[in-house]
Amino acid sequence: MANPEAEKRKRESERKAKDREDLAISQSRERLKLSQNAKKAKITLVTRQKRERESMKETKKLKEAGDWIENDIIYKLLDKDEVRAAKVFNAMNKREKMKFLDTVQTITSRHHDYSDDAVVDALDDHGIDISKKARKRWEETELQQEAENMHKYVNTLSLERSVNLWAEAAKEKNEGKAPEPVSGSKTLTKKNQNQIKINPIEKEPQNKSA
Repeated sequence: MANPEAEKRKRESERKAKDREDLAISQSRERLKLSQNAKKAKITLVTRQKRERESMKETKKLKEAGDWIENDIIYKLLDKDEVRAAKVFNAMNKREKMKFLDTVQTITSRHHDYSDDAVVDALDDHGIDISKKARKRWEETELQQEAENMHKYVNTLSLERSVNLWAEAAKEKNEGKAPEPVSGSKTLTKKNQNQIKINPIEKEPQNKSA
């Protein structure tokens, strides 16, 4: 016959063993979780530090790029004073600006880590606009200037011609020459211009007091 006390002690012993096993498993899981969290934290820290180093390198690269833009493009090609450099550029005509643009593109081609658009943005910060829109404005400004110059030239020729005609007419009058008869198409009276006769009454002086 089984001893109840022995059975009880056996069950108690098995329960305690089970509790110790559960505790050990729980502690093992907790240590694993802590280890994983620490590993993740380390990875996150390393990643963040790597990103910071890359950001610092990028900032340094941008600064170096900005340095060659200022030195090689602004200071050497325009003026060592950045304010005066912008004024010098804006005072250029289209041909001069296009020549400047070609030189900028040649210099930029030696710096493969910096795109053309980045150079355009950097120069724009200094008041120097070489964008595609700006180039279109240069063309429009030049065409407008050419039209204005041509208009002035035509006006000058017309004025000189008028002056010469009046001078020639005055010279002929002083020499006693009668002006040539007017000829041309018919007038409102259906007669040729050289057949028009002035009304004799209109030739007589009018008495304004009457």
